[in-house]
Amino acid sequence: MSEDNKSLDLAGLGQVAKAIPPEVYTQTTSTVLNTFDKLVAPITETTDGLGRYIKQKFDNMVEVEKAVATYTLENAVQKAKNKSVRLNKPLVAPCHNKSFVKTIEESSKETDPILHEMWENLLAEQLVDNAFHPHFVEILSHFSPREAWLLMKLRTKDQVTDHKGGYISYDEDSFTHWLSNGSSADLQPWNYSCTLLDEFRFVGLLAPDKNKYSESTVILYLTVAGQEFLKSVSP
Repeated sequence: MSEDNKSLDLAGLGQVAKAIPPEVYTQTTSTVLNTFDKLVAPITETTDGLGRYIKQKFDNMVEVEKAVATYTLENAVQKAKNKSVRLNKPLVAPCHNKSFVKTIEESSKETDPILHEMWENLLAEQLVDNAFHPHFVEILSHFSPREAWLLMKLRTKDQVTDHKGGYISYDEDSFTHWLSNGSSADLQPWNYSCTLLDEFRFVGLLAPDKNKYSESTVILYLTVAGQEFLKSVSP
């Protein structure tokens, strides 16, 4: 198995993400509305005002967004039920209403398989875990597929075995390439996706062997914050 596949297995996303089925877009309006209402009712029955809030947001969507939102919520509810059984924990009402509604809204606009899978899993997480952090919703809305794939390729700090041991302290504007370990086989050009993940503190920087690489090359590793984020958006 390649290093890429190992990383994807760890994240659990690359192997399970699937395109939204074509039949989702061809459902009748009444089918979509009925399904959505049935899904939302048990989620909002103990939360004053949340049902009306979700319904109003849903009514303002265009038809195709309603169909995708319903498909996403249906899958998320099933994932949440499965997880609650595994963990022997009951389903919970979302503790951050605004974040829950925004997750539904954002998922309705996303058709990239990996990112849509992330939104779906983030929605499910809010129905199981009261420790869910709403900041993850804001961060994921800034993601492109490139950031998602890059994050899944990275190792945690303890898994980076080939490095010089020092931290990077100089300006990231000087970086031209990055590694996920000390091997030239995974040398990649530095780009804005790297900068963005660094700004979110999802990645940390380590110095590679300077006998092999110039100071413009850096090792990226997955931080604790990055791990927590991946945990929230993974199956």
